[in-house]
Amino acid sequence: MATPRRSSGAASSIRDPRVSRIGVITNPRREEAINARDKLESWCESRGHATKRIAAPQDCLGLDVVVALGGDGTMLRAMELSLVYQTPVIGVNFGHLGYLTEVEPDELFLAIERFFSGDHRIEERTTLEIRLHRLGGAGPMERFYAVNEVVVEKSHSGNVVKLGVSIAGEPFLDYEADGIIVSTPTGSTAYSFSARGPVVSPRMNAMVLTPVSPHMLFDRALVLEPDEEVEIRVLGGQDATLMVDGVNREVLKVGESIICRASSLNARLVKFEERDFRSILKAKFGLANKDMGEL
Repeated sequence: MATPRRSSGAASSIRDPRVSRIGVITNPRREEAINARDKLESWCESRGHATKRIAAPQDCLGLDVVVALGGDGTMLRAMELSLVYQTPVIGVNFGHLGYLTEVEPDELFLAIERFFSGDHRIEERTTLEIRLHRLGGAGPMERFYAVNEVVVEKSHSGNVVKLGVSIAGEPFLDYEADGIIVSTPTGSTAYSFSARGPVVSPRMNAMVLTPVSPHMLFDRALVLEPDEEVEIRVLGGQDATLMVDGVNREVLKVGESIICRASSLNARLVKFEERDFRSILKAKFGLANKDMGEL
């Protein structure tokens, strides 16, 4: 058996096939998640597995799996980091409901054993690719990926932002609103839901366009095909802020735009049991059936 090691640097170009490589990302604000990380590293080392704490996409090169120790925020981060190298992700719930996570803390080591024995399946989730277009083509084209959503919204309170939306290369509608959300099915229960968007099964391949507090008659969300590119251009009123999965990325000036579509790279989640999406949804939003009694 190869000598086990814990790696903190780039993956070696020569890989020992007898050593399994496990990436770990942890919520630094949850002490129980940090303790679990330390135990996982020791457990893996004693069994000849190598672990690596990841913080950037390149850290996932050569990994067999990524383990996310935290809540849904940590899981989103792990899905984003693992996207380029298509590394599957095991989510361990140290949050509350754990909408995205699959495993409870006391099942962690069993989950690792089941993964390497092949007792699992991979569920793929649609992600978004976002391209940023600056005025006059200034600078290199910037590209982002989103697991939940991309949002173009007003930068300051007060006046609305004016946004022109084109779909599949054709002008659709000019919006006066607080912003516009383009979400994945996974993200349909996040910000888009708060803005009255529809709930979409996470197994679907689609995009949801949802206006935020539109000051106009048409205020409905649209469910779009994954290959229908959506362009959102800042027309006026004020500059806009580009948010990707809840992170403030850029300021968009009047005349600048983003183009987004479903990415060719899907997030890959490790699943051990069949989890009913509707049951998870009912638990997340407190929709348990109640005796209605007499009407």
